[in-house]
Amino acid sequence: MFVIHKSDDINYYTKKMEILRFFKPKQKKQFVSEADFILNQHKQFRTATESLVSLRDAEIEEEDELKIDYFFYTDDLEKSRKLEREIQKIGYIVNHEPTSQNKNLFVIAGRTTEMKMMYETLNKWIREMTELGYKHDCRFDSWKIAPDQN
Repeated sequence: MFVIHKSDDINYYTKKMEILRFFKPKQKKQFVSEADFILNQHKQFRTATESLVSLRDAEIEEEDELKIDYFFYTDDLEKSRKLEREIQKIGYIVNHEPTSQNKNLFVIAGRTTEMKMMYETLNKWIREMTELGYKHDCRFDSWKIAPDQN
C-alpha cells in the first residue's frame, strides 16, 4: 500500500508506475472484435443462402453431400495453432501457415467432411465455425464448396 504525503511523492509514484508498466508484458490487441464477429457471421449466413440458390440451379439437391473448403485468419501463431487443434478434433483437414503477403498474419485453412447441402445444416456449420474462430480470436474469413470433392 502506498501512502502519499507530498506532491513530490505523487510524481515519484507516477514515474515508478510508468517504469513498472514498461516491464509488464504487453497485452495483445484483440484481432476479432465482437462487432466484427457479428457482422461477419451475418455476412456468412447471406453467403450460404446465395450459395444454396446457386447449387439448386446446378441441380445439387438438399440431400447431396459435399465438402467445403474454409479459411480463417489471425494475427498470432499460437492462436492459429490452438484453432488448428480444435478443428482437428472435429475431424476436418486443417493446417496453418503465415500468409504470403504478411508474415504477422496467419491463415488456417482446410476442408470439411461431406455434409448435406441443406439450409439448416449449412447455417449450423457457419454458426459453429464463426463461433469457434471468435473463441480463438481468429476470423472465419471465407468458404467455398470444394471443386474437386476428393
